[in-house]
Amino acid sequence: MKKIVLIFVTVMMMAFSSVCMAADGGDLNKDQKVAETFISGITTEKVVYDKFVANFDNGLKSKIDAKAYDALKNDVKTKFGDFKESKFYSFERYDNQDKVTYIASFSKEEIIAMVFVFDKNNKLVEFGLLPIQQNQQAQESAQQ
Repeated sequence: MKKIVLIFVTVMMMAFSSVCMAADGGDLNKDQKVAETFISGITTEKVVYDKFVANFDNGLKSKIDAKAYDALKNDVKTKFGDFKESKFYSFERYDNQDKVTYIASFSKEEIIAMVFVFDKNNKLVEFGLLPIQQNQQAQESAQQ
């Protein structure tokens, strides 16, 4: 009888824990897709303007027209150099917004934080490209 109760309790715990896990997974996946399209848009020629702004909110769309998009790509190329790679870093959920952060590497700047802010409808509201300076000691220890 004890074994049956123990098995029942174990099964119920596993079922309950699977319901509680990854409640924000769908929103995170949508936000990541938009962020990755943005990164591809500013680092390659593969993304056309209409696809680039497809998931922007109206306020951001009005700020970034086709000329501003081309200027943004040129600025990124000039300031940061050639794109090497990007990796997902964090997802933060607030009351009315989500923040997704990627860490990217370019030829001129080794570490760039790419921060994307989304509204509750998974529309991109704001973004930022922030160079992060490593201190000399951390660079030397990483090289060893």
